[in-house]
Amino acid sequence: MSQPPRRVGRMRIGTWNIERMGRGQKFAEQYKAKLDSLNTDVLVVTEPGPHFRDLFPEALMSPEDHPGRESPEAWVAIVGKNLEAVMSDIPYTRLAVAARTEIDGQRVIVYGSVLPWNSAQHHAPDVYGNEKRPFMEIFERALNEQVGDMEELRRRYPQDALIWAGDFNHTLEGRALSRGASELLRNAISGLGLTAVNADSAHRAAGMNSLDLICVDSSWTCLTVETEYPNVEGRPLSDHCWYVAEVNL
Repeated sequence: MSQPPRRVGRMRIGTWNIERMGRGQKFAEQYKAKLDSLNTDVLVVTEPGPHFRDLFPEALMSPEDHPGRESPEAWVAIVGKNLEAVMSDIPYTRLAVAARTEIDGQRVIVYGSVLPWNSAQHHAPDVYGNEKRPFMEIFERALNEQVGDMEELRRRYPQDALIWAGDFNHTLEGRALSRGASELLRNAISGLGLTAVNADSAHRAAGMNSLDLICVDSSWTCLTVETEYPNVEGRPLSDHCWYVAEVNL
């Protein structure tokens, strides 16, 4: 007797850097409406900005220690249903947060993060220190620390799949902002057994590919990748596009 076909689960995963809600609090509902409209199972929001917890009280957030305009802020938030906080001791300087959930029968670990950009030390001395160091030294250390977190999470939850998403600040394809950083990032993603399903998606700047990546288990099939550079009243809500990938598990 033949076996019944295996049911294939499906998941929608998104990421968007909302630039600390740079349009201001009066546009908070527009940010929330756009994020809700993405209809994701899991959404990694980078630079969520002030009052994000007011909009998404269920979100899991990285330590809220960034000196913001109004009050300390987080670098990363994860939004989704039935999220369980894991590895709650990830330090502020990691610019990361981790969650565990179940989507369509599949247990997953979601690691949301920001990786150093070329001028990171200048813009975030509270994270990367005041002593001048070569960028690649900063990037490699930050990348290794985040990869170490994910390797530890896999040891703790060996049956769970891994998703890594956020603002990686470097492309995997096309024009590179730092060839060395792009190469290290490609090796790290591959070494974790992941594929960046939106690596060839467009950045909002013409001629550049995405810096905001969604990395999933290499055995999963990506069905679609959606993206948009949203505007309200003729002005962008952020200097980043959002990206949503729909995958079969």
